[in-house]
Amino acid sequence: MGYGNIFNNFQITIINQTHKQPHQTKVLSYNVQNFKYDNNNSYSETKSDIVRFLIDEKPDIVCLQEYHSMANLFYQPLKDIRDSLAANTYYYESYFERKNNQLSGLVIFSKYKVINKGRLKFHGSRTYCIYTDVIINKDTVRIFNIHLASTRLEPEDIDFVVNPEAEGSKALKNKSTQIYYKLAQAYQLREKQLNYLLKEIESTPYKIILCGDFNDTPSSWVYTNLAKELKDTFAEKGIGVSSTYAGPLPLLRIDYIITSSNITTCGFKRYNIKKSDHYPISSILEQIN
Repeated sequence: MGYGNIFNNFQITIINQTHKQPHQTKVLSYNVQNFKYDNNNSYSETKSDIVRFLIDEKPDIVCLQEYHSMANLFYQPLKDIRDSLAANTYYYESYFERKNNQLSGLVIFSKYKVINKGRLKFHGSRTYCIYTDVIINKDTVRIFNIHLASTRLEPEDIDFVVNPEAEGSKALKNKSTQIYYKLAQAYQLREKQLNYLLKEIESTPYKIILCGDFNDTPSSWVYTNLAKELKDTFAEKGIGVSSTYAGPLPLLRIDYIITSSNITTCGFKRYNIKKSDHYPISSILEQIN
């Protein structure tokens, strides 16, 4: 019954380009989980490891979700990363109102000239999408960076999902109800967020590259509706399952790079780097002119 979704979840690619050519564009997306995931390293060590990884990969565009920094000069850490990546610009927006000396939100780093930018937010939702219009090979392309609503499952919720038989019958019912309501609230909010996003996509006069953490799988309503408008670079050039969630629930692909149909995907990669509860992904793109 799930036959139509097989190739959205599993791919066998014969030719998958791993190195970018000068005329191509490399896009990298990564939910960095506030640089706080790696219990073996400090915050600063984890952040340094991730920035070093980004530098080594030499992407033209980087979209980060759950970016975090603390500094008296609020935006200096962003400027430092921009310079380390040899990027020309960055665009950052906080999820919520900024508190004290901390930043937490979405950021796009770009080596291309930026001519416009914006964000998507409505009452009852944090900032869940930012975008920049950049000039690539004399053509204007809109880069979306999105982070849709999370289910906010706690570690004990996931333990229950993985091993429900460990609970008694009453606890089983109570816990199941709690998780159901968390899922229902997240699905409803993601639906509303997506409807706003689809309106923005439909009104965009440019080619589109959309990156981010959907918090949903290729079998979801969110993915299905976005796939009507844009194409999935994993489905074009992915290999195997390429799950992007690094937490205890296995084989979940919830991070994506999707594009307009007139942008060619030459390569896709999921990196096996566990510095966050997500794995980074990248795509090599062509015919942006």
